[in-house]
Amino acid sequence: MRQTSRRARRKQLHRKIRAFPAVLRSSRPGIHFTATIYATLTPEPSGPYDPDEIADRVRTALRTTAAVAVSDQDPIDLPAAEDACAQQLRRPQSIDLLDRATRVTASVHLELADEDRAAVKELLTAVRAQAAADTLTRQRTEAFARELAHPAALLVRWLQQPDAHVGQAPDEEELEALARRLRSYPKDRDEPLELQLIGILRDFLAEFPKEEQKRLLMMLLADGMRAARKPGHADQVEALAEPDAAAGESTVVGGVL
Repeated sequence: MRQTSRRARRKQLHRKIRAFPAVLRSSRPGIHFTATIYATLTPEPSGPYDPDEIADRVRTALRTTAAVAVSDQDPIDLPAAEDACAQQLRRPQSIDLLDRATRVTASVHLELADEDRAAVKELLTAVRAQAAADTLTRQRTEAFARELAHPAALLVRWLQQPDAHVGQAPDEEELEALARRLRSYPKDRDEPLELQLIGILRDFLAEFPKEEQKRLLMMLLADGMRAARKPGHADQVEALAEPDAAAGESTVVGGVL
């Protein structure tokens, strides 16, 4: 080791660990983070030492820590990846230097190289296109299932087929069984609670085929609304439960709702 002054060694060590680069793998294959790491030693080495050797050990330790911190981070969200990396590097870690433990902390700045930035842009375009396609497919499926969740809708759909024969139409029991299966179509977890509740209520009322049973259940529902201080809604339910109204709306109450 070439003899240098303490000040020169300290200056050389600072220069080598003050801001050094690192290339870190992200959670997306082929896309990497480009990091600049700023290290601090506490206490700083004293006595004769090789600045290159100590700097190599410090850089290796911090690059390893940073690599682990961002290995599961998505380059699409660069700020979150930088926060995760900075959080790990702020935690002091001990490195044995010159037969004594030295605490090392660091800060970091993450960015993406031009080619990685272009790759992220292509990835975002593909992700958005796939999300839009998935959403449209799910909406079409859910709308179709809701449409056919009533036996009458199933019968109309069957009659629209070019080879349909009225005399060979499915019987009411078969249509009801198939409609019930469609009503139990798995709902999206993000579906509003109100829509989920309507589906449950519709299936519940369908379990009571007699109109007087449905009217009794509706009166119980109206009582619950009044107890919740919603008399306007209770009046609407009671009006719907009247025999004259029920005669015109029985299909709606017992089926699609």
